[in-house]
Amino acid sequence: MRMKALLEEAQNPQTPPERLRALASRPEAEIRRAVAANPNTPEAVLWRLAVHFPEAVLGNPVLDLFLLVNANWLAELPGYARLRLLGSPEASSHFLRWAVREGDYGAVLSVLRNPQAPLELVEALTDHALPGVTEAARLHVGFESEPLEAALGWCEVDMDYLELRQMVLLGMTPAWLAPRLALEPDPSLRLALLEQADLPKAVLEAFLLDEEETVRKAARQHPATPHQTLNWVERLEAGLPVEMPLETLVQATPWVRALVARHPQTPPSLLERLTTDDDWRVRIAAAGNPGLPAAWLETLAQDGDREVRQAVAANPRCPAGLLERLLADESEEVRQAAAQNPALPSQMRWFLEQLQSHDARFSPQELQRLAALGAHTRRLALAHPLAPVQLLHHYHTDPDWLARLAVARHPHTPAATLAAMAADTDPDVRQAVAVHPFTPPESLQALAHDEQPDVRAQVAQNPQTPLPVVLQLAQDGHWRVRQAVAARPSTPAEVLYQLAQDPDRDVRQAVADHPRVPEGALRLLLEGLELQVEMGLVEFCRRAKHAEPLPPALLDRLAQGNEWARRLAALHPSTPVHTQGVLAQDPDWRVRQALASNPGVDRDLLFLLSQDPDADVRRAVLMHPQVTAEILGRLANDDPQDIRLRVAEHPLTPVPALHRLLADPDEQVRQAAQAHPRAPADLVAQYRRAEALDPGLEGRFLQQLAQQGVWGRTLAAQNPATPPSTLQDLLYDGEWTVRQALARNPALGPETLAILAQDADRDVHQAVAQHPQTPQATLGVLLRDVDENVRLAALQNPHLDPQTLAAYRTRLALAASRSPFALNRAVALAGPHIPAQELSKVRHWSAPEWLVRYAVAQNPNTPATVLERLAQDGNRLVRKKALEALGLRLDGQRP
Repeated sequence: MRMKALLEEAQNPQTPPERLRALASRPEAEIRRAVAANPNTPEAVLWRLAVHFPEAVLGNPVLDLFLLVNANWLAELPGYARLRLLGSPEASSHFLRWAVREGDYGAVLSVLRNPQAPLELVEALTDHALPGVTEAARLHVGFESEPLEAALGWCEVDMDYLELRQMVLLGMTPAWLAPRLALEPDPSLRLALLEQADLPKAVLEAFLLDEEETVRKAARQHPATPHQTLNWVERLEAGLPVEMPLETLVQATPWVRALVARHPQTPPSLLERLTTDDDWRVRIAAAGNPGLPAAWLETLAQDGDREVRQAVAANPRCPAGLLERLLADESEEVRQAAAQNPALPSQMRWFLEQLQSHDARFSPQELQRLAALGAHTRRLALAHPLAPVQLLHHYHTDPDWLARLAVARHPHTPAATLAAMAADTDPDVRQAVAVHPFTPPESLQALAHDEQPDVRAQVAQNPQTPLPVVLQLAQDGHWRVRQAVAARPSTPAEVLYQLAQDPDRDVRQAVADHPRVPEGALRLLLEGLELQVEMGLVEFCRRAKHAEPLPPALLDRLAQGNEWARRLAALHPSTPVHTQGVLAQDPDWRVRQALASNPGVDRDLLFLLSQDPDADVRRAVLMHPQVTAEILGRLANDDPQDIRLRVAEHPLTPVPALHRLLADPDEQVRQAAQAHPRAPADLVAQYRRAEALDPGLEGRFLQQLAQQGVWGRTLAAQNPATPPSTLQDLLYDGEWTVRQALARNPALGPETLAILAQDADRDVHQAVAQHPQTPQATLGVLLRDVDENVRLAALQNPHLDPQTLAAYRTRLALAASRSPFALNRAVALAGPHIPAQELSKVRHWSAPEWLVRYAVAQNPNTPATVLERLAQDGNRLVRKKALEALGLRLDGQRP
């Protein structure tokens, strides 16, 4: 009686909304269905009930009222309710048409799940812009069925590769889904599939022709790969005759098309088609095929890809005239291939060699012909000393800036041509014009205002530049231009005097180095030093620059001047030791570098400079002829690498330093140390054994190795002969690479591995997950690691407990079944690891994606009630599979 009363209450349209809300939570499905049909049910409750009772909700008369009050109510429905209602056979055509017109992707797919969807609506969707909608429309029950294999071939669904790869590696993928997974672009997923023993023949055959070499190799080694197909592929690769028509392969992967393009039996018509292939590798193969007609070699010789043109140039059937043009290609590799082609006439090869050597026997007509061949020979012809003026002028506006640069640099280019090139768009060309002796004064005047300081500097260096222009450039805002004026041999003394006061030290340095520097300018440069020299400042500076004998007192005074003066003092071998000590602390690194280069520098100061914070100073110390073994030993620990490399190559490097360098983190440094004549042969042999992880090494040597740099500690950490106490010390090493190496040590015990499993670095976790001695409890923890590669490594550990693995499979299947990605859900729901209770859930058997519903239909654990629903599905493949499953179960129940 209680049940009857509750049902009557749920059906009564006078029942208050709050009471109906309470009844909607009852466990009895009949009562909840009655609440779903009651027009007085609150709207939010109605949409919740629509998930389980869509027909009742669609029959509720209140829906007409909703539409009357709010014309947009369909769009405002919660997504979960809208999708469920659209898939119901009771959905009105108005509702379905609205979904097709206004709905999102999921709404349109739900319409196609509906077996009562109007055929004209479904037919229109077969031409939809989204492939997923098109394929679902083609599979609707209103049309002829597509076979499953074809449907999987053009089935487009989204996925999570990391989760999917785990399921594939764990053997959770059903054989019928393998062809679909084989189409995915991720090669790691295809390699994971090849770990399965029961792959369909068609999938293995496809993998033999895969784009990725690693996939092809794994397919060759698969025990189920058909021998006949493997033999056919090997013959195709070797260019041997094959029975299959090559025309059937032009839709395959680029790798296969390249094999066809290279094959000697490929007919010319097919080769012609492959010369226009979108993939450059296919065009390369076609270009190298000796059977390609000359007309198509001509076309490929203009290809934008350098390697395609190179293949044309190397083709033994390439015509001589085309080889001549390729000799002028902008790419050196193409030119070399053409020059090495046996089909190239020997006269042309000689001709090119003479041109490159600027042979004087070329006539103007020959140079003109070479210039017309192409970019490279044009540059050579324009750079030839006998290039005629007419040729130079003709190409002064050539699109190739290197050709224009050759014209601008040619000693015979006339003034009129140079004047025209002064406005060239390329700054390198304008620089060449600016420094050319034939450039007219008015052009030099214009170039003195060029936006590029390097161009203006070249104007300053040109001996033909008028003096007024030089005076103008002496006031230029860029230091490099003023430096060029200061270095100009003919710069007037008054200008040098002016530039001696320049704020930039490089400009002042140029003044000081000038061969005609005036006494007054030097006085400015040495201002405040009160140098009393009878020889004159000019002579004094000359002697200082050339390290000629000078009184120590004058050098001591010079060391108190500006940075230029201090550098002169620092370089002079007669500078007193106490003055050198002051200069060794100079704030300017160039002064300290000069002191480190001084052949008379004090040895103690040289050692001090070997600890200088500036690497250029330390490099100067290393190059000093008086460098000691002690200094070399100190610099063996230096950074950057080039200093350590020079130490490893220095003939005086002591053995202890070589010992450290043999364990240097840089391979080039280690090789130099091994090749050093002072390196003990037995020590080098031990290091080589350490690199090979030789377990026969002595523990004492490995202990010493563990005290070296990162590379040495890494070798010691991974060697099984390293003493346990040393391994314990390395457990807390600051470098993750050392701890990772330790986690790979085969002698490591379970306790240490458990500690390393808590390391902050994921690469250490991965090494622990791969270790054969890792405890089961630790592997269980690593199976929950945030990093997918760590979880994969733990899953592939051969010592993983079967119960742990089974529990992980179930956990993974449940997680994947709730994934937002359709392919992941399909794989999870198709396998035996998913509980039957999960298969009963509405979100799976009513999913918008047909592949997910098909996976539920073919799962042997799917409840019969779910199969009965799927047997009414709007998708023909899903309906067929569900009916087959129900039929098999009925057959199994018959006596």
